[in-house]
Amino acid sequence: MTLLITDNLMKNKHLLLIAVFSIISISSCKKDDTTTPEPTPQQSGINLTVDYSIDNTSLYTDSFLYTSAAGLNYSINRFQYYLTSIKLIRPDNSEVTVATNHYFDAFDATTATISSPDVPAGNYIGVKFKIGVDSSLNYWDSLPVTVENTNMLWPLMMGGGYHFLKFEGYYKDAGNSYGYAMHLGTNACIIPITILKNITISSGSATSLNMHMNINEWLRNPNTFNFNTDGNYIMGDSTAMNKITQNGHDVFSF
Repeated sequence: MTLLITDNLMKNKHLLLIAVFSIISISSCKKDDTTTPEPTPQQSGINLTVDYSIDNTSLYTDSFLYTSAAGLNYSINRFQYYLTSIKLIRPDNSEVTVATNHYFDAFDATTATISSPDVPAGNYIGVKFKIGVDSSLNYWDSLPVTVENTNMLWPLMMGGGYHFLKFEGYYKDAGNSYGYAMHLGTNACIIPITILKNITISSGSATSLNMHMNINEWLRNPNTFNFNTDGNYIMGDSTAMNKITQNGHDVFSF
């Protein structure tokens, strides 16, 4: 009889220990399950739209409305270019990519906006990009084979890659009209741009951001570009292309 009681006590103690450990284990599991996960950044979107003027005059095609810094009246009948490596800058100077590359035609409104749905919501201190095709992409057929990209190819005999800018039209001098074509290409003419501006990307809806180009800035500051003396067809003229490249650093504003 005594042996039976002792065995029962031992069994009861064993069951009690199992129950205690089970309660501890369950409590531990519940604690782990309620751990707060790291917050995931809210994704939002951005629509970056570019518009144009020539000083205080709107952009119209084939009209001698504009005067260059050199005093020459001119018209514009083509204005096409690329922006690449378009990024937003965070306050800690880290960067968020908006788009790898974008083709613009100033006379085609369908090309005016860069849209990205995957930009994290938050505050930014500026935007950066390159005018032209980044050197990592600046070789024949690196971009999708479209009519626009094909028409922007830079001749293989001159290094290949793409035109960064096609700025064309006519100018008048002493009553006569002459053609001009400001064409930029080759890696030496890539123009890096950084514009500081406080930008807030809201959560849940695309944020619109408008950027402006003053086309007359391509023909002044730091170089007053004269079609007569600096060249009216500059493709392959490294001196003339360098002057236009230098002038391109301040063509954009917000």
